[in-house]
Amino acid sequence: MLAKTPLQFGEWRPDIALLDNQFAAIAENVYPAPNSYLPFPGLVPRTTALPAPAKGLTFARTSSGAYVIYAGTATHLYKWNGTAWTDVSRAVGGAYNVADDALWSFAQFGDVLVAVHPGDEPQKAAVTAGTAFEALGGNPPNATSVAVVGDFLVLSGLTTNNRVIKWSGINNIEQWTVGLELSDEQEFPDGGPVIGVAGGESGFVVQDRSLRTMQFLPGQTDVIFSFSRIEREKGCMATYGFVFTRGVLFLLSEDGFYGIGAQNPSIGDHIVNQWFLDHSDPERRHMTLSFADPRKPHVMWAFYSSGTSTIYDRIIIYDWSLNRWSYSTQAAQMWGTLASAQIDLDTDDPADPADPDLDSTSPSLDSHAYIGGRPVPAAIDVNGRLGFLDGDPLAATIETAEGHLSQGQRTFVTAAYPLVDAAPVTVTLGQRERLQDGVSWGNPIGIEVTGSAAMHSSARLYRFRVQTPVGASWTHAQGVQVEAQPDGEI
Repeated sequence: MLAKTPLQFGEWRPDIALLDNQFAAIAENVYPAPNSYLPFPGLVPRTTALPAPAKGLTFARTSSGAYVIYAGTATHLYKWNGTAWTDVSRAVGGAYNVADDALWSFAQFGDVLVAVHPGDEPQKAAVTAGTAFEALGGNPPNATSVAVVGDFLVLSGLTTNNRVIKWSGINNIEQWTVGLELSDEQEFPDGGPVIGVAGGESGFVVQDRSLRTMQFLPGQTDVIFSFSRIEREKGCMATYGFVFTRGVLFLLSEDGFYGIGAQNPSIGDHIVNQWFLDHSDPERRHMTLSFADPRKPHVMWAFYSSGTSTIYDRIIIYDWSLNRWSYSTQAAQMWGTLASAQIDLDTDDPADPADPDLDSTSPSLDSHAYIGGRPVPAAIDVNGRLGFLDGDPLAATIETAEGHLSQGQRTFVTAAYPLVDAAPVTVTLGQRERLQDGVSWGNPIGIEVTGSAAMHSSARLYRFRVQTPVGASWTHAQGVQVEAQPDGEI
């Protein structure tokens, strides 16, 4: 007898055995949701291209509350002035020298934006005045990472000793003489090199094999900060692979993803850790880049999917409110969280000189570009242009787990009804007789006027792949309803 069997996409858990369960085998170019998946938008360029590949991206806020966007390349620092990238590199010292395996690290302290990388002395720029960068005073050490912890600027990943962190004088980021104005340094004899410091009113010292809290002790002059180890054998394997948001330190460790401070810190264990190892370039995992979405409960890690990848071409996405994952193939030179100046419908689009009037081109009317002043995920795209994630949905692929639709019997499938409100949408059927056989995939089949994709297949094991094309408008993808009947004994 013909029956309709619902197959939910369910949680994406590629690390477990995907047989006769409700988990999704693929969740590409989607966001996780409580009982479905949501479309993942593409990047929409808002600027002209940088003169060279991006190696850093940040924003700063002026004293009046306006936002300013900065970007860095291997040799220069730039500021977006609304119509073009302005070179704000130092006037003395020549071009910068950012190594292939390094990026710029930025932190704003008051009205000063500080930029560091290991190959040059720390740089500063006055945000409100809009001045060019110059050397940060006080003779601070070259560093890999910079952060603000309370009233101090903290440098880590020092080129002189990577086990040491050093902090400025209190409320004086150009005082670096140890013993003056509470400026000091701390060396950690174990736990490996210091990867960086996650800032806040208190901080986290992130090493490659250890994690410590960093707590200011006001009124003290001999011990400025108290350090307490919270993880002895766990650290961050990626120089830029950690981010602190909503009271949780998210990071990529040697054995997977963690959320220190979350109810279950092992957020990737038996879910996506092995998938990440299988789909990332082992030679450049240390360059994995983490960033958070301030609007949504999302933390993301951008990485290189293979040795041939020239830019970040994969993003793995974690929804910390649901403890669920997905991933995207959106490629970009650099990722970050930015806020930009508000635009209106009459603003010229510098990314499209041939058609500059936004009355007739993107962004759409619900774009965050019209709001302005709201930090959102952003990137320097494959062409070197700054863009935001508010474009048309990317082409999505979601796949069910494999299953026996009729326990103890073969199954004859006649149709699949995708539970996705997208038009167009296709369904591809995968089948095999034994677990020892390879999966045989058919061609993508479009839906008919009934909403079903007609199929005629007899097999023991089935899986179903649903795909939406780029630009398709949809809201939720929940699963597939399969029309099938038993087809004899196994």
